Amino acid sequence: MPSRPDWNMQPPVTRYPGGADTTRQPGFCVNIRPPSREAEPLSPTFATLLERAFPEPAFGNLPKPPAHPVGPEPWLEWLGYWYHRMIRYAGLPVFEMPKALSSPDKPQYYRMYCPAYEGTENASLSLLKWLLTVSMAPQTDTLMREAMNGLDSLMKSLSAGAPTSANTLRFLFAAFEARLPVVSLGHHMFQIGIGASGVWLDGSFTSGTSVMSANLVRNKAATSDFLAKAGIPVPWQALITEEAQLKTVAEALGFPLVCKPADLDGGQGVHLHLEDLPSLAKAYRQCRELSKQVLTQPQVQGRDYRLTVHAGECVWAIERVPARVIGNGKDTVAALIDHENARPERSGTGHSPLKPLPGVHSAKDLLKAQSLKPTSVPEKGQIVVLSHLPNVAAGGQPVPIFSEVHPDNAELAARVARLCRLDLAGIDLIMPDIRRSWRDAGAWVIEVNAQPDIGQTTAAHLYGKLLKRMLPETPVEIRYVEGRENDAWGRGDRVSCQGRLWNGLAWQPLPEKQAERVAWARQCLLDDQCQGIWLDKESWTWFRQAATDLAIR
Repeated sequence: MPSRPDWNMQPPVTRYPGGADTTRQPGFCVNIRPPSREAEPLSPTFATLLERAFPEPAFGNLPKPPAHPVGPEPWLEWLGYWYHRMIRYAGLPVFEMPKALSSPDKPQYYRMYCPAYEGTENASLSLLKWLLTVSMAPQTDTLMREAMNGLDSLMKSLSAGAPTSANTLRFLFAAFEARLPVVSLGHHMFQIGIGASGVWLDGSFTSGTSVMSANLVRNKAATSDFLAKAGIPVPWQALITEEAQLKTVAEALGFPLVCKPADLDGGQGVHLHLEDLPSLAKAYRQCRELSKQVLTQPQVQGRDYRLTVHAGECVWAIERVPARVIGNGKDTVAALIDHENARPERSGTGHSPLKPLPGVHSAKDLLKAQSLKPTSVPEKGQIVVLSHLPNVAAGGQPVPIFSEVHPDNAELAARVARLCRLDLAGIDLIMPDIRRSWRDAGAWVIEVNAQPDIGQTTAAHLYGKLLKRMLPETPVEIRYVEGRENDAWGRGDRVSCQGRLWNGLAWQPLPEKQAERVAWARQCLLDDQCQGIWLDKESWTWFRQAATDLAIR
């Protein structure tokens, strides 16, 4: 059995604010002595287990290090890569690898700067220690599998501190790539930008999203009534409060029907294509378990589209295709589902862009309607529908069709968003063909979403585009001024070279202690009256610690 390599990690563990000399994102710093070149190389079993357990991130991938590193620098590179990949797997917005620098006061040691998301520093440090311990321990197959089994609770603690919205991750990554300053507001809310030019984000809620608008569109019944009054085509509907009403409503609306909770999002509890009273009653009872408000409406026919609107303009569109598999003439339906669900994109873990397809048991009624069984072998090219629900959460597949949208349909979606006073919205339409005007082909507005999923699969580019649209054309100016330390600056200059910021209300004196200076600088960044910041060499050093990235002139 190989001996334990001569690596070591020494205290103290310190936090750092992020900056040009470390990593752009804040985190913690540890002192590590890597193993020597004579140390036993990493076990292939361990490397294989990591590869299988932790798929690469869907975006922002980094180059892979050597599979079997030998020597200090390759080993530190390997360690940093897997720290980053596992942190990303947990859903944390950390977009760069740790940075290892030779320690100036400890020979053979390196200072490893590990970026970490706010509130998860301790769990992130535990992950680093796990990687260090397991990768350098005697690596028998049994020990490796036991170590991987013991990792579950640690990864759960990391995931518990991650933002719940995939939109948050994408917006933060777009800000990171654009080198925009990011300030945490707490509770996974962020300000992107500075002072008067900053925008607040919570998922796809923005500082411009009206609470009244969000409350209105969350209530599907109220939204439908409101849009009908405004002349928008919406299906007839009935709000059901007790099961005894179902027969009367069914006779009035006619089958097939839709039954869904009136105040839930993401396709939760939605039942489609209900053909008779018993199936309607069953769907109603299931909806009542989720909500006290249940909505019934006719099942309108057509294809399902989601149009994304920002600032009164349609900026993206997809067709939402319900879960399905396509036959190859060789595999059974069950095998086709298993093959599709084996794709990393459908892992269902973290913020995977797609969700698993429903299994054969969930789809048994639909399979029966298509004269299929789980053991049936569909012909090559045969489409096997597994769900009526088009939502990604139900295994649906988004298909980009923005270039095909008829101008009238784009304007219909934009008008709905404007009527609801929403700055960013997702408008769901059902119509025969998005390429034809709704005025000719007909259309129904099914739902309005105040916090839409922008689209990880088809619209990754849209997050940066939306940030650019949200931020003003003339941002707060941050100017580094050199050689003017003794100049006298007036209030019109906003900020003096002595670090005194004019925030529109009063001069703020420069605090004496470093920690207080950083806190003061962060207050400046959050001040919605701040129009510009001019800094000298001394004040720039500490002001830079208050935000991840700042544009300098």
